[in-house]
Amino acid sequence: MILIADRHLLELPLEGLSVLEEGTVSSVSREFSLQMLWNRLHQEEMGESRPCVSFDRPRWPEPASLLFLLDGSTVVVDPYEEARETLTPVSVTREILERFRDTFTSRWVGHLGTSHFPSQAQWEQALGSCSGFFFYGMENFLSHIVVERLVAMNLQDCRLMVLLDMTQSHDSLRRHVESSENKSPSQLSLEAPIETAILLSLVGVRSIVANQWPTRLQDNAWRAGVLGRQLCPVGLGLTRCVLLSADEASHTSPDRPALHLPQPRRSELFPAALNLVLYGLPNQAIG
Repeated sequence: MILIADRHLLELPLEGLSVLEEGTVSSVSREFSLQMLWNRLHQEEMGESRPCVSFDRPRWPEPASLLFLLDGSTVVVDPYEEARETLTPVSVTREILERFRDTFTSRWVGHLGTSHFPSQAQWEQALGSCSGFFFYGMENFLSHIVVERLVAMNLQDCRLMVLLDMTQSHDSLRRHVESSENKSPSQLSLEAPIETAILLSLVGVRSIVANQWPTRLQDNAWRAGVLGRQLCPVGLGLTRCVLLSADEASHTSPDRPALHLPQPRRSELFPAALNLVLYGLPNQAIG
């Protein structure tokens, strides 16, 4: 199911509607307008001749799944290393890299922590040359790049962008305040989650998975762990990741890594579990 809603309704946790719990809806995504949906579908028609990474999977996955096959795609993780808790984006991503090194992550490229800090030119190169993009870091995604440069880019080759952002630390808040001093209110408004998704859609990204509210580091660690399991050929469908349990995430600890926590049932969801949402096409195969 694709929900087409106006700006005000998109602020609400639409995926938590009781009608969607009746078992007849296997996947839910959001869209901004019929025109935007047509544009995304037209992109798919134009790109059907391109090869797809299958890993023994069919060309188009079942409706309940949005496969997260980031083969040779780009990853940027906490480039300022501003997280100070145990489950930092860098440590969680290193666990994912190690666990799936033989099957997927050896073909990833990108920047992990401050050891490979991306310049603005590298941000643009990474975004403009990938079929999938994964950002896992502090504050909001657009606070890390120059928005005026982004809007001039063509990202139609990017089938899927995953943004595990909207977390905060003392260091990240100070950086964000300092970087915002020279920005106008209209520029800062683009950093809001819905505006970010609209902007990325306008420059060509076909599907976007992102947090819609501020969240905690341990919640994003849980989400990253579930996304990591998506990389396995027998993994779960990505659309199930928009229904994560914040209660389970609150029990994440060094003794219970995010990759190994049990998957919550739909009936166990809490309001914060509806934070991660999907914009755009619900069925994608990344190639």
